[in-house]
Amino acid sequence: MLLDVHSAKAAVPLKSHRPDAPRRSKEVLFWLICGMCTPVWAQALLPQKMPPRVLAPVRIVTDTYHGVLLEDPYRFMENVGDPEVASWMKSQSDYARVVLDSLPARTELLKRIEMLESSVSSRVTSVSWLRNNRLFYLKREAQEAQPKLFVREGLRGKERLLVDPETLSIGEGRNSSLHFYSASPSGRYVAYGIAQGGSELVEMSVLDTASGKVLGPPIDRTSANVIGPTPKWLPDERAFYFNRKQELRPGMPLTEKYANSSVFMIRIPRPDALPKPVFGNATTAGPRLEPDEVPFLAVPHTSEHALAMSLLEIGNLISLYSVHRSELQKEQIPWQRIVGFEDKITEFALHGDDLYMISGKDTPRFKVLKTSLAKPDMQHAAVVLPEDSAVVKEIAAAADALYVRLLDGGPSRLLRIPYGTNHAHQIATPFSGSIRIAYADDTRPGLLLELAGWTQASGFYSYDPAKERLTRLALQPLGQFDAPEELVTQEVKIPSHDGVMVPLSIVHKRGIQFDGSNPTILTGYGAYGFSLEPKFDPRWLAWFERGGIYAVAHVRGGGELGEAWHRGGFQETKPNTWKDLIACAEYLIAKRFTRSERLGLIGGSAGGILVGRAMTERPELFAAVAVYVGLLDTTRLETMAVGPGNTREFGSVKTESGFAALRSMSTYEHVKDQGRYPGVLLVHGVNDPRVPVWTSAKTAARLQATSASGRPVLLRLDYQAGHGIGSSAIQRRLEFVDTLAFMLWQFGDPSFQPPRREGN
Repeated sequence: MLLDVHSAKAAVPLKSHRPDAPRRSKEVLFWLICGMCTPVWAQALLPQKMPPRVLAPVRIVTDTYHGVLLEDPYRFMENVGDPEVASWMKSQSDYARVVLDSLPARTELLKRIEMLESSVSSRVTSVSWLRNNRLFYLKREAQEAQPKLFVREGLRGKERLLVDPETLSIGEGRNSSLHFYSASPSGRYVAYGIAQGGSELVEMSVLDTASGKVLGPPIDRTSANVIGPTPKWLPDERAFYFNRKQELRPGMPLTEKYANSSVFMIRIPRPDALPKPVFGNATTAGPRLEPDEVPFLAVPHTSEHALAMSLLEIGNLISLYSVHRSELQKEQIPWQRIVGFEDKITEFALHGDDLYMISGKDTPRFKVLKTSLAKPDMQHAAVVLPEDSAVVKEIAAAADALYVRLLDGGPSRLLRIPYGTNHAHQIATPFSGSIRIAYADDTRPGLLLELAGWTQASGFYSYDPAKERLTRLALQPLGQFDAPEELVTQEVKIPSHDGVMVPLSIVHKRGIQFDGSNPTILTGYGAYGFSLEPKFDPRWLAWFERGGIYAVAHVRGGGELGEAWHRGGFQETKPNTWKDLIACAEYLIAKRFTRSERLGLIGGSAGGILVGRAMTERPELFAAVAVYVGLLDTTRLETMAVGPGNTREFGSVKTESGFAALRSMSTYEHVKDQGRYPGVLLVHGVNDPRVPVWTSAKTAARLQATSASGRPVLLRLDYQAGHGIGSSAIQRRLEFVDTLAFMLWQFGDPSFQPPRREGN
């Protein structure tokens, strides 16, 4: 039976889920009965009309790992299909919705954010600029929920709508999203993937862009992989290649869902034929891959060779296999491996038969190598760009030169290296910030860039090597609030617990007083070698206008300073990740940017480890914590669909050292009885295939049953969302406003305090 904490009749003492914990006092039980009312200092007394609030029952499951006993009081919640669990989650979600809607100034904040979002007519992403000057791109109008796919003939051509995902919904209320597209070389065809309700296994279709006709039936189990490439076309447009996941047949464990994917081919003359496997474990011949390797194909236009790539997604390492293009039609393709994972290659680019690669072998900040597809020789690969102080992050081959993006602590730099030389020339950019190579073609000179900064929203720029000039394209309009002059950025380095200097980016309004009163949000990520680079969203002006500060901690585990930085917050060294964040929080308080009562944390996915463990280790430092789709129960990682591959990053319970690492980074395991935790907002998409929703549900249950601070623990669920990929603009907006409103409520902002309940 579930305990309704609004009903005194249902209030019974709970059995402690820790064998050494004392029985709860009457004072704590009274707090549970009262529905976790927050202290008088915040006037956080909840509205009178509330849905039933329930605490989850405790049903201890015991595991033993390497002689260590672990008790899990909420293991039963992992069965989210159980009616009792589903009912509890729904009641929690309803409760959170009423509480958040009761915050008086939330409506005003939402209107301001809506106005900021609509200040630019549209947002453009994912631009492809083909050699015939045809442009494909995704565009979302200010009032629309999802981006649509458009095409136009040149920059001044009239745009034409190709795919509107909202017209492809399979049911009322279902959230349809366009996850990827891939245009054929001339743009005659385009392959695109549509997902429903936050799923990451999507249905792919092929569109004839001239007639608007969809060719053949949709293909299921294609991947909306956020790292790997989209489907690749043959130069003659007669076929294309794509990654497809294996079918999860009855009786197969969930952990097989993303394993053993393969590359398949579809011929355009026969789009209704069954896809043919050409590379990966679905084939009867060819190299056998590890289950978590993700294979793709590349068919360059200027080479007679084709490349198969196998990606270790978690490690961001690739192996490469080569074959003459004419042999792709054979039943058994004679793939030859030319690059192995031991070569530490993270990215490649092709110009003719020249293969350029980013290598991390013996170079933690990476270097650029070159070999030939005709006679590949990794042992004697030429060094095009040696390791330097900046981190090599990205390369692209255009007709005129190789372009290299460097990450220099936070901002990016772009180098141009003409073919046949080792002379690197830096390209001047209009402001310091992040640079992304948006599109490059080895038959077309120059390239398309996307630039952004901490105080500049992203825009697209073309680089003309003949004129040595960057030009902003009108494709993305410049919004009224896209580059606010009143915002400034401070870049500092903070000594962590062990003396290592951690970069910290701090954004705020010009001229604010540093007297400890500023509401401040601190965020970070710290996993997979992923870097948090400068980026600005005009919605944040709603925060800065209230005197808010936004700070980004570039903690170990990320890639801002290279592979050594990544390995500094990896498996056994993972505690450095949240200790770096704690050091940044202490700096913000010591320098009077803010104080603990007005400091909040935000983290998502693997960043949930970061903020969750900072909260459980130093709860007194923070007033509020918001976690999005957070990886909070890491000792259960290997039961998740993506768990087996993630052991490369975090560790495995199968080894003693791996178990110790996973236990140390588990927020769920470190929630203590009578801990005085900050207010916690746990946000999760119920359909999340990467980090299952039960991680947030179990953590919410444990915090609600143990926290003695009197601050709220809310479980905010979205039943039409997954891991955030494919969420609509409306979903993202509401999530954002709820987060800011929750923070301001917990910071004691008078305009965000709920009205007192009668009788209190």
